[in-house]
Amino acid sequence: MLDKSFTNIDHRHLTLDPAFRHRKEAENATHLAALRKTLRNTGNLDPILVWREQDEDGRETGRLVLLDGHFRVTAYRAEIAAGHVDGKGIPALIVKGTRIDAELEALRANTKDSLPLTPTERTDAAWALVRRHRNKISKSHLAKASGVSERSIANMRKKLKEFLEAKEQPTGNWWQDRQWPEKSDFAAPDDAERERLIATLATSITDAIREHRIRDVEIKAEAIQRALGKRDMEAVVEYLGLSLGELDEFSEEPSEEHLNDHFEVRQELH
Repeated sequence: MLDKSFTNIDHRHLTLDPAFRHRKEAENATHLAALRKTLRNTGNLDPILVWREQDEDGRETGRLVLLDGHFRVTAYRAEIAAGHVDGKGIPALIVKGTRIDAELEALRANTKDSLPLTPTERTDAAWALVRRHRNKISKSHLAKASGVSERSIANMRKKLKEFLEAKEQPTGNWWQDRQWPEKSDFAAPDDAERERLIATLATSITDAIREHRIRDVEIKAEAIQRALGKRDMEAVVEYLGLSLGELDEFSEEPSEEHLNDHFEVRQELH
């Protein structure tokens, strides 16, 4: 278990390590503006998470590495520069432990933050830790920290082995790397376009179900299976496992019964 303690830290003493940064976007102007307003009104924000770094032999290096709270630190620095907040220190929760402990703690914090990682960011973060640490992190620990299913973690390990055997380098984008060695020109849409596509597709599916007055979950599940095909269906099942951890124990070849059960639960949740 990580040793934790509260303190205040001078923002100039913080180290930003890209290994702990999993967001795709460098800055979210709306979120940052909200944090700055809260900081001006209250004088403080929730404590940031910082790792007192240690090397592989357990010796402290002297670096204070930011694990979670990049937006908060940016807000503090902006308000300090503007003279709205003094620079006495940023409230921080200091953690001690190994690098793996720190990486899991950072990922866990980001999946529960007020601005959580997107599903793509979570899978890419888990994929990064699988590549970096191989089997040193158990599937259950990495799954709990990232919100990615254990089945997905197992698939990542298998895919990493394929890359290593072929002496090839992954791109770091899991949804692209998982298809390797097949080439893909897939480019992920931005958030606005992604939401538009989801809404359009969801409306079409809903309209079709209502038009034919389909209530049988098995018919819905089998229709979706047939429309998507085996490969896309497996990808969908894997993706759904990200947010429904209790449903991630699918075999490598999901049975029809498993798939129907999975869609039935999704239907009940909505």
